[in-house]
Order: sequence, then C-alpha cells, then structure tokens
Amino acid sequence: MSGGPASEPSSGPQRGDPTFGDFFFIGTACAVSILLAGAAGYLLDSWLGTTPWLTFAGLAFGITSAVLLAYKNFRKFV
Repeated sequence: MSGGPASEPSSGPQRGDPTFGDFFFIGTACAVSILLAGAAGYLLDSWLGTTPWLTFAGLAFGITSAVLLAYKNFRKFV
C-alpha cells in the first residue's frame, strides 16, 4: 500500500537546511563588514590624527556587526 506523495522523501533543501550558498553569504558578509568598518576607522584616524583609536573602534564595530549578522542568519536554521 503506497502512502502517496506525502510519504515520499523530498529531494532538495528544506526550510532549515542550510546550503553552501547560505554559508558563503554569511562568511562573505562577515568579512566585508569587518574590513569596511576597519578601513573606515583607519581612514578617519589618518585624517584626524587619532591613530590607533578610531581603527580599533571601527574594528570593534565591524566585529560586533558581523557577529549579529551571523547570529541572525544562523537563527533561520535552528
């Protein structure tokens, strides 16, 4: 006795199943946010002469935003 389409295993990712593209997006977005915030801090430091304080602040902001971005995106899969 066949159970019909509902009992057949599905092929392909389901909601909650991460793909390579999901991980690639999260990693790329984290790296870009850290690099851009650090570069912005470095440029402001060189313009204002406050080296290294704004570079550290930019890196801290970038790391914080990367962690929050990763948390938000990984939350979809848990």
